[in-house]
Amino acid sequence: MRVRQMKSQVESKTGTNFAIYTPVDFVSKNEGEVNYTYIVKVNVGDKCVHPKIFQDGGGVLTVQDAHYPKTTDDPLVPF
Repeated sequence: MRVRQMKSQVESKTGTNFAIYTPVDFVSKNEGEVNYTYIVKVNVGDKCVHPKIFQDGGGVLTVQDAHYPKTTDDPLVPF
């Protein structure tokens, strides 16, 4: 998955510009055999952001939502 390419969409959802944007971990869920939803933990400096990214069967990625701020200890929970 191309999480780094989703940075501008995540920044738009959170209303924040991130100088640091490093994916750390993720969980995924298969939906309808060809679609996937990912919750990603992204280190953005002293905090993290958890974007929810949808990938359709054609491989198109869309940020649906993002929870920010999060800590590095916050678990990845589907939302």
